[in-house]
Amino acid sequence: MQKQIQNGMGKKRGMYIALALMLFVGAPVLGAILVQNFTQWDVVVDTPPIAKVAGADDAATDYLTVNIGNTITNNDSGDGTPGSANTQLSHEEISFTCFAGDRTYYTDVLQLDNTTAAEDWDVTLTVEADLNGNPAVADTFTAGTADIMLVTSSIDSTGGAVTELPNPANYAALTEWLNGAGPLGAIKMEVVAGAMSVAQATTGAFTIPAGEQRQLGLVVDCGADMVDAETGTFRLTVAASPN
Repeated sequence: MQKQIQNGMGKKRGMYIALALMLFVGAPVLGAILVQNFTQWDVVVDTPPIAKVAGADDAATDYLTVNIGNTITNNDSGDGTPGSANTQLSHEEISFTCFAGDRTYYTDVLQLDNTTAAEDWDVTLTVEADLNGNPAVADTFTAGTADIMLVTSSIDSTGGAVTELPNPANYAALTEWLNGAGPLGAIKMEVVAGAMSVAQATTGAFTIPAGEQRQLGLVVDCGADMVDAETGTFRLTVAASPN
C-alpha cells in the first residue's frame, strides 16, 4: 500500500512539471529582435514647374492689378503636426473692376508658364478655401446680378497674346480657348440678388507642354443693378502634376 501511494505522488509531481513547462512556453516573450536599415533623404530646391506671370493687361490699365510674389502661410503651427514654424507659400493677388451695366474682357490676366525643358504638366484650376481658412467665395454685395468667367487658352501663348475674344455666348465654338467640347475650360462665378456663389468650381486637367504657356482671361458681365464700391472675392488653386 505504501508503495502505491508513493507511485501516485510521483505521477502528480510529473503532472506539475509538465504544467509548469506549458505555462513557461505560453508566456509572452519579454525579449525582442530589432533590425535597423538606414536611408538618407535629400531635398533639393528647384524652380516651380508651373509659374504664374502677369499678363499684358496688368500694365495696360489701372482697372486690373496683378501682384506677383506675395505669400500666404501654410498655417501648420498648432494644427497637430510636429513643429511650430509656418512656411510661406506663393500667393498672387489679382484685383479687377466690374463696370455696372457693361461686359468687360480682360483677356491677358495671367500666363501659366511651364518652366521645364522637357516635361509636360497637367494643370487643374479649382475654386476653394485657402490655407488660412478663408472661404472659397466672399462678398459685400447687397444687390445685383453678375457673371464672372475665368477662361484658359487652348493654344500656346509664348508667341503673343491670344486674339480671340472668349465670348460666353459662343463658348462651345471657341477655338483658342478651352471650351465646353473639351475639358471644362472655364471657372464660373455668379452673383444673384447680391449673393456670390460658384457655378463651375474646377476645370478639367489641361496639358501645358514643356516650354509653353497658357493664357488666363476674364469675362465680367456686371448687371446694371450692381452697387458701386461693393466687392466680391474668389480664391483659386492652380494644381499641376507630370503628364
